[in-house]
Amino acid sequence: MLIAVMSDRPDLAGTVPDRFETAPALLFVETEGDSLVRAESGKTAGEYAKLIAESLCEAVVCAAHIGKDCFEPIADAGVTRYDGAGLGILAAAHGAEDGTLPLIPDYEGGTGCGSGTGECHEHGD
Repeated sequence: MLIAVMSDRPDLAGTVPDRFETAPALLFVETEGDSLVRAESGKTAGEYAKLIAESLCEAVVCAAHIGKDCFEPIADAGVTRYDGAGLGILAAAHGAEDGTLPLIPDYEGGTGCGSGTGECHEHGD
């Protein structure tokens, strides 16, 4: 399964940062074989969000701290968002594949589903 993972470095030795907008790198990881398919660095958060939205990835692992301008294109593209802040890249990718990471149902400061906290009491998430 192809999973996008925000990273603090452009290789598999990185970890998922605490904020989407400050991540210096975006990795596309194929969980079957644990291979790095593509690494992007030096781009803006908006450019990373666009790359994720345009990719064929199933999910993105980032942090629940994600602003509206980055959250919306990813959500509109139907890419599932998982909170994996602090995890290693491969652990984060496999957590998304297994569905064991907390979902990110809304952007930080949003009005619904816990406002980006990953908690949605109304919908039972």
